[in-house]
Amino acid sequence: MHIQSAFRPLLCAGLCAVLPYTQAQAKEPALHVTAASTYYDNRSTALDLVQSYYNAIGTGQLARAFSYTLKSTPEKDANQLAADYNAFRNKFQDIRSIKLRFELGFTSAGVGTEVSAVPVVVEMETNEGATIVRSSCHYVVRLSPDAQDYAPFDPIRIDASFDEPVKGYFDATALPDCRF
Repeated sequence: MHIQSAFRPLLCAGLCAVLPYTQAQAKEPALHVTAASTYYDNRSTALDLVQSYYNAIGTGQLARAFSYTLKSTPEKDANQLAADYNAFRNKFQDIRSIKLRFELGFTSAGVGTEVSAVPVVVEMETNEGATIVRSSCHYVVRLSPDAQDYAPFDPIRIDASFDEPVKGYFDATALPDCRF
């Protein structure tokens, strides 16, 4: 999955179009299985954030998962935010467990901002026993903590995600191409 250049301004607020791209060093896919009894919440890196996001979905903590996509200062009014959360909750409320492979794809750094692409292949098992395999690209934005001298602090977050269903098996599905 390659995101067309038309999405760059929306994704990176115009920064990605002028920043150099560097390929990330970590290129080996990792397998992580989340279970209902496991809690993982780490916003240190793009990979940790994406793993935390899927952990929250796999444990049914959908408000926590949704929070990984929010700025500290809401850009929408309460009704729009509630509608977005309801749509998110409806998409994932039937998920019992998650297995995923992911890696750090590309990172672009600019003045006070870092944007990372995280390609993911995820297998979700529903409460009814159905298996769903999806190929996803998550774009994680981190504003420099040193450049933020205001409250509320704006944490690392998933700024945009694009996914599509996969016809095939989890283990046989290649990670998507998530270049900016």
